[in-house]
Amino acid sequence: MIVPVTIDFSPSMSNSTSAAGREYREDIDWLRAIAVLAVVAFHFEMTGIWGGFVGVDIFFVISGYLITGIIQSELKAGHFSFARFYERRVRRLLPALYVMVALTAIPSFHYLLPSERAEFFRSVVAVVTFTSNFFFWFQTGYFDHAAVEKPLLHTWSLAVEEQFYLVLPLLLWATMRVARGQRAALPLLLVGLTVASFALSVWLMRHERSANAFFMSPPRAWEFLVGAVIAMQGFPVLRNELAQKVVRGAALVLLAIPIFSLRQGPGFPGLNALAPCIGAVLFIWSGIGVPTRKRAPYSLFHVVRFFGQISYSLYLWHWPLFTFVRFSKSSLVLDAFDKVALFALTVAISYLSWRFVEKPFRERRLAPTRRAVFEVGLVASVVLIAGSVSGMMLGRGSGTNDRVVQQLETYSPYRFEPVYRSGQCFNPASGAFGDDCLKIVPGKVNVLLWGDSLAAHYFHGLSRTVDPRSVNILQATQAACMPTFNAAAQFLAACRNAANQMEAFFRDHSPELVILSGDWLEYTRAPRFEGIMADLRSTIEKLNARGIRVVLLGPPVQFKGRLPPMLLRLHLRNVAAQVDDLLLPDVFALDAKMKAALPASEKFSYVSVLDVMCPARQCPVTLDGGVPLSWDHAHLTAEGSLLVMGRLLPRLGLGRE
Repeated sequence: MIVPVTIDFSPSMSNSTSAAGREYREDIDWLRAIAVLAVVAFHFEMTGIWGGFVGVDIFFVISGYLITGIIQSELKAGHFSFARFYERRVRRLLPALYVMVALTAIPSFHYLLPSERAEFFRSVVAVVTFTSNFFFWFQTGYFDHAAVEKPLLHTWSLAVEEQFYLVLPLLLWATMRVARGQRAALPLLLVGLTVASFALSVWLMRHERSANAFFMSPPRAWEFLVGAVIAMQGFPVLRNELAQKVVRGAALVLLAIPIFSLRQGPGFPGLNALAPCIGAVLFIWSGIGVPTRKRAPYSLFHVVRFFGQISYSLYLWHWPLFTFVRFSKSSLVLDAFDKVALFALTVAISYLSWRFVEKPFRERRLAPTRRAVFEVGLVASVVLIAGSVSGMMLGRGSGTNDRVVQQLETYSPYRFEPVYRSGQCFNPASGAFGDDCLKIVPGKVNVLLWGDSLAAHYFHGLSRTVDPRSVNILQATQAACMPTFNAAAQFLAACRNAANQMEAFFRDHSPELVILSGDWLEYTRAPRFEGIMADLRSTIEKLNARGIRVVLLGPPVQFKGRLPPMLLRLHLRNVAAQVDDLLLPDVFALDAKMKAALPASEKFSYVSVLDVMCPARQCPVTLDGGVPLSWDHAHLTAEGSLLVMGRLLPRLGLGRE
């Protein structure tokens, strides 16, 4: 039996009224719940929620839909007011945000290191001025290992949202005034801007500027705008109940795929943000005109709605709580019980924030007049900025004569560039490795170090432990790029260029030894292991066929976080460093798996860095004089590079056993 699908292309009052907030949409609270729980699960490192960060994109779509509906409805009715619009935004966003920031400052004095504390108070100023997306764009990547040291990192999305709110009302107001009676003008404008913003995002991704695409408002605007488009009066409305269910089912699939399968890294947002945004659009569309039903207080739908209602406070509180609870653990790792308890605590605090901060301001029980709410917002902003300036001054320097503290603090802004030959043979500024990096010297043993940053960190030690009279070191290292000829498998354009350049190099040159190294833990994440091993075997076979001996270095010693801050926290607490608490255990399992997948042959050997450096899993953490082995979670300091390569040299066939 074929059931007719009815789509109403006429203007819908239920569409506009619900968008304007005059008719409660339970399904939008469900969507908010999906978004916030995905983000929380991702940040709490819940197994299987690899792409939970797309919850932010879902929030952007919801915001675009609701705000556009409100503005459009009021403009059409002739009573739109910029003052009233921004009053609602202040009531909605600032109270809960400012309370979270103020209370977060208290544990910062106990759990953050002096340099981190100063950075924290600078981030408070960025939060108050809604520029934190710029601040964190300059400071750190959203997915890098220093992110957990930034308690306010998640506020970047609020800055993007506020910047959108500054532009959208003026855009809609101006368009509707200029295009009087031309109903197509506004939808065409929004669609055009959506396409332009999305094209900008894709262009930035293709030109390896993923941080710009992630943090900046213009390449993120399309996510708001796709929500805005379906809020337009006259947008077709699904009238058939079966069609609504089918569309909602499709929406849930599109949301689930990235949440459970998308991986963090430089491939986001761009094209990878399409699925969650389209899923959110379809979810909202399927609920337009559908009345909210009465439900039992403890039904599943009611519970989901509860999480949607507290979603803003839950988003605000989950990340700083996770950060500080993690810092409270000597191992800097939360076990399953810790995470369950932390989630319960986060929900409780978020409920209190929603009940006693959000609702009173939104319902005008606190700051009942427009003037009062703006005055409260202004005074609170000034107080937070003044307090932040004081906090920055208190955060300067370690404030102690403790030699260990002073030494470890110097590794916070570690200058790895000269050690790794950055801009030349690592991440070459020209985009290609120069002659100095790939110069073959006749009469010497030519050794090529090929890989990413976890190959570049070996150069310093290798170049200083071999005899320069008989050995010449070449270097071809590009960040986040695997040492393989399969350019098609490389996501970044720089990686594809590097792979093509190396293939051209080997057509004309044959160094005696090629050392391959990379961030194998990242590259081989499920389900990519077999594919990466196949690429490596193919590359090794091609090199061997040219008579070149190949050594592949296994995963390096890796830690659960940045090593210097971890050691410093333990020192300040007078806790002895336990190697097992610091090491990332995943690398040992991967090392064994790679060793089995890459058997030795006449011209190939797999060298386990962990076997050499960590007998009985007891890896060195510091060197003589207290110098840390690594300056972050895995990248070696200059001294660490000397130590590691000094021990590895015999395994490379370049030194005596």
